[in-house]
Amino acid sequence: MDLYTRRQLTLLLVVVLVAGAGIGIDRWRRAHPEQAERLEAFDRSPAVVPATPPAPPARLPAPTPPAAVGTRLDLNRASQQDLERLPGIGPGLATRILDSRAQRGIFGSVDDLRRVRGVGDLTLARLRPLVSIGPAP
Repeated sequence: MDLYTRRQLTLLLVVVLVAGAGIGIDRWRRAHPEQAERLEAFDRSPAVVPATPPAPPARLPAPTPPAAVGTRLDLNRASQQDLERLPGIGPGLATRILDSRAQRGIFGSVDDLRRVRGVGDLTLARLRPLVSIGPAP
C-alpha cells in the first residue's frame, strides 16, 4: 500500500524545489554581496513609465507607379529605374529584364516577360495592368 498519493508526491516535490531554490539564492547573495546590492537597489528603484505611449513604427510608403495614373510603362523603352518602381521588381530582376531585351530583342507582348528568370505567373499578373508594349525604340 502506498503511503502518499501521486498528487501529494508532486506537491512535496514542488515544495522541496522551491526551498532548494531559496537556499541557493541566499548562498549566492552571501558569496556575491556587491552584485546582490546592485540587484536590491534595482528592485527598489521606481518603475519608469513613459508619459505618452510610443509612436507606432513608421511604415514604408507604397511603391509609386512608374508614371501618372492611367499610363503604362513601355517595357521596350523602360530604364532600370523605371522598372525598379514597379511592385515586386528589384535591381536584380530589373537588370535581368534589360539583359533579356538586349540579348533577345524587344518584347512582342507582355507575356514575353516570362522568358526572364524570376518572372512567374504571379509577378506577371501583378505587372500586367502596369506595363505595355510599344513600338521598337
